Amino acid sequence: MAARRRASSRATATVTATDTDKSKSETPTKQEHADPPIAPPKSGLIFKLCLFFAIPYFYLLFYHYKIESELQRSILINAGLSLAGFFITQKMIPVASRYVLRRNLFGYDINKKGTPQGTIKVPESLGIVVGAVFLVLAILFQYFNFTADSNIAIVEKLGIAKNDFLGTVAEWLVEYNAALASICFMLLLGFVDDVLDVPWRVKLILPSFAALPLLMAYAGHTSIIIPKPLVPYVGLEILDLGWIYKLYMFLLAVFCTNSINIHAGLNGLEVGQTVVIASAILLHNIMQIGASLDPEYKQAHAFSIYLVQPLLATSLALFSYNWYPSSVFVGDTYTYFAGMTMAVVGILGHFRFNPQTGLLTGTNDGTLVNFFLRLFGKMSEGSLCAALLVFQAIACCLCFVLRLMRGAVLKDYMFAAKISELIAKSIARS
Repeated sequence: MAARRRASSRATATVTATDTDKSKSETPTKQEHADPPIAPPKSGLIFKLCLFFAIPYFYLLFYHYKIESELQRSILINAGLSLAGFFITQKMIPVASRYVLRRNLFGYDINKKGTPQGTIKVPESLGIVVGAVFLVLAILFQYFNFTADSNIAIVEKLGIAKNDFLGTVAEWLVEYNAALASICFMLLLGFVDDVLDVPWRVKLILPSFAALPLLMAYAGHTSIIIPKPLVPYVGLEILDLGWIYKLYMFLLAVFCTNSINIHAGLNGLEVGQTVVIASAILLHNIMQIGASLDPEYKQAHAFSIYLVQPLLATSLALFSYNWYPSSVFVGDTYTYFAGMTMAVVGILGHFRFNPQTGLLTGTNDGTLVNFFLRLFGKMSEGSLCAALLVFQAIACCLCFVLRLMRGAVLKDYMFAAKISELIAKSIARS
């Protein structure tokens, strides 16, 4: 989560006792309006981000690649639901903020300690709103994409046997709902952590339980394709890993649920990097759909889009409140739900804030945040967060470049192998 300090249990108890004593003389109306409303969303920033991403995304979807109209329709329906989820989430966050403040679920921004902003109660665990809206959208979308009526046009267009396609859809539907069960489980565990402040040793185990529904429902392949340059040395083109593949999936779930909280501590950093990664995933899926001729491969990448678009939309709504200066904290609820983070360990000692200059100073802690501060010097919280998000976007672009280079190398290797084969045949004939 963003760097914050929770109100201590003793202070909470004192506040509760004081409120109880004063309740006889104060009216409910005064208590209800004791805390000021949160700042309005930063809609201008969100509009710029949406415009920056939407132009290349829809260009690839409608113009650059020849994607089937039925598949475009499903993606657009999902995008429409996601857009509705954005506005619903943005409207619900102020309402939920009032409720969590009444229950003393708030924190103080330690990166603003010594300033007036450092004494403001910031509502926490607002990720519960994002998670709830996301789950509703994902469940509703099943009607548009996982029923026989909604898929009949795709079946006819792609030339797939109806029985085979419906069998494949049934498998996807099982995995889809198993994924939603894992997300819901993680959302619950994150909220429990925010309320009970679970020790980090326990946090390390929690993603293991949340990943069980998806692992148990997984019925896909457990094999990997050996890169062609390595085939002569391995002796196989396809290697079946068996249970090791599921162990890899299990460890991947644990890794992903710890990654973002390790790279955290600034207003908007956790949600911001989720937005960056989700955007890169969407672009990658569209590129794979457009470049492939395999119908099942296309549907598999579309399956990923159906989950990532609602995540991106609801996260942008939360980002409009969480960007610097943050008016809400996302909580472990959001970071668990996003499938990226779990533990908040040692945030209080990661960097120092100077209230006179308003700048952050790096320490010897080994996080990327402190590395940036030591490399570029003192920075404001907003500038540091923006620099880290730009760095993450560049890293995503680098992955795209490496993938394209790998594809080019493989094509050259296959071309050279074909030429060698033709030469060998011609020599044999002569």
